[in-house]
Amino acid sequence: MNKFIGTVQQFLFVLLGVFIPTSIAITNLIIGLLALFWILERNFKAKFDIIRSSKWMLAIFALIGFYALGMLWGDHHLNADWQFQRLALLLIFPVLMTMDLKQETIKRAAFAFLVTAFISAFTAIAINNNIISPLGAYLSFIDPSLRNSAFITYNYHNVILALATTLSLYVLIEKKSKYTYLLLLFIAVYSISIFTERGRAGQVIFNLSAIFYILYYNHNRKYVLRGFSLFLLLFSFQFVIYHSTNVYKDRFDAVSNIIQNNGDRGAGKTEDIRYVFVKESLNRIIEKPILGYGTGSFGTIFKNEVKSGHYFDKHTTPHNQYLYVWFELGILGLVLLLLIFYHQIKELFRKKDGIHRVLLPFSFIFLMLVDSYFFIFILTICYMFLYTIYSRYQQE
Repeated sequence: MNKFIGTVQQFLFVLLGVFIPTSIAITNLIIGLLALFWILERNFKAKFDIIRSSKWMLAIFALIGFYALGMLWGDHHLNADWQFQRLALLLIFPVLMTMDLKQETIKRAAFAFLVTAFISAFTAIAINNNIISPLGAYLSFIDPSLRNSAFITYNYHNVILALATTLSLYVLIEKKSKYTYLLLLFIAVYSISIFTERGRAGQVIFNLSAIFYILYYNHNRKYVLRGFSLFLLLFSFQFVIYHSTNVYKDRFDAVSNIIQNNGDRGAGKTEDIRYVFVKESLNRIIEKPILGYGTGSFGTIFKNEVKSGHYFDKHTTPHNQYLYVWFELGILGLVLLLLIFYHQIKELFRKKDGIHRVLLPFSFIFLMLVDSYFFIFILTICYMFLYTIYSRYQQE
């Protein structure tokens, strides 16, 4: 029985790589099946021993427990149900980390993820350039947010492609695959898709990863010319994209204008909502920095108290993971969140090629500055999936 369960788990993990870039619904189903087979497999003592030995997994349980305690203080818990649904997803992390995954499964899952991300990126490029306009029209009809991407919303699609680019660079640079030209093709298509869509977070992750690799491999004086050439190539690519696509140009200009004017969008418009989130969140955090306002309090407080001309009914987070946790759980909750990534970085850095592996948590640490990505389903699952690959892959 356990042999059958183990085989199914290997298959489902590879399927995650196929459907994370393409279908939130099927990804959700696969996660449910993985959790079910994890329970049916039993062997709980060995699994709990692994969990107890991992400081970052213990930090996850501590964060969830602290959110439960957060129901004991504060007067606003309207969004607590939404919050606990997101927290329950974090329990999949220990499930993935205690599965007995074979190295062949790890490699197949990574390859499946890169191939499917390539298909998704290529499809998005074709849609945006009216090569397959009927498909684009259909996707826009069923979900307007898909008009600049393929199978999932553009802001999530954009980030997934950036993470796929980082993984491809790792495999390519360290020569972990014989398919060099295929990986170069993947990176080229990912890049075009990332910079011709509306999502900005993926563009920043792409640039940070590229800059890191250029500096890391060319910091020696004898490689200065090569490093300069690569920087020139990177910024020339974006210069061409900026002057050839309205999507990238408009988004870049809009953000530049907001930054230069300290959040003021000009022409009588209201202050940029992200500036409002940061300013108003910090004002309230200063009043209750230790324990915060309690679990599920952010959305209600902003709706009732903040008068900025923005409509806050649909916003349950400040589009910043750190401010969100600090607002509701205080500095103690924020420390628990940071401990998760601190111990993950330590774990990955100790491994061979650790400098490559830690780019994943560092990328996610940045992403949490611009949205509450640790509580967004598909991107949380993507991070868990990739972290499992980065941490479980063994060098040959």
